[in-house]
Amino acid sequence: MRFIAIALFATALQFWFPASAQARGIPISYGTQDSLDLVAQTGIEGPDGKPMSLCHYTSKYHVFYVGFWMESHGYALSANGCDDDTYYKISDPEFKDAQSRGLIPADLPAKPKMTLNQITSGFGGLALVGLVILFLLTKIIGGARRKSARKSQMGQMPAVATQIVDAMCHAAISDGELDDSEVATIAEITKQMTGEELEEERIRLIISKASAKPTDSEFKAFGAGLGPVEKELVLKAVFAVIAADGQIVDSEHKFFIKTAQALAVDADTVRRIVEDVRDAR
Repeated sequence: MRFIAIALFATALQFWFPASAQARGIPISYGTQDSLDLVAQTGIEGPDGKPMSLCHYTSKYHVFYVGFWMESHGYALSANGCDDDTYYKISDPEFKDAQSRGLIPADLPAKPKMTLNQITSGFGGLALVGLVILFLLTKIIGGARRKSARKSQMGQMPAVATQIVDAMCHAAISDGELDDSEVATIAEITKQMTGEELEEERIRLIISKASAKPTDSEFKAFGAGLGPVEKELVLKAVFAVIAADGQIVDSEHKFFIKTAQALAVDADTVRRIVEDVRDAR
């Protein structure tokens, strides 16, 4: 059964190294959007003899129409409840004079305050970026802590062995399940590399701190600072683990290929590694 699974895997390898797609530029829509928001009705007559509206004149700076900043230009006068293209700026002295004559509500501040709706519209994009940064920082810090916890269980292993064990432990849960044969394979390969036993309990603890879906940077870390021969050892160990239970599912296929690509191992070498593992069983 194991031989058949590995043979099928080797046959399918030719489909898992697609040509790279050409990236295309995405046009970015950005700019400013001026707005007049109603603050209050006034007793000031416009050119048509009708009372004008007091508006808060603002400019929103946006990208794809998502606001990242909003600037207040103060008060302005406009017709039709501020729903008009024409407006008239009103200076601070003019505003105070109109207030003193009862033409503008006396309880209004000298400088307009932004409403919750304006704040949400004008700074929503900035808040979103902040949340994304916070999420990424949390993820990075969490990843660093898990990596430190994994490394502490590996003891004083050589750097190369540490990276190989780390890659194998990630591979073991790439299908969402952990099989005893995968744990045994990790223990066997570790002993071959270091001459020391890595207890099953410690292996399972290391695996519990591994990422279920490693990022691109985590895949690259498996081979960071290693030479071509050492990278082949990493990939060979990874394949031995995913093939240990006799079946290789789609998620394990993807993990193996992503590891090969992150290590920059060419397709011919990948096929040779698969054949070597197959012949060793």
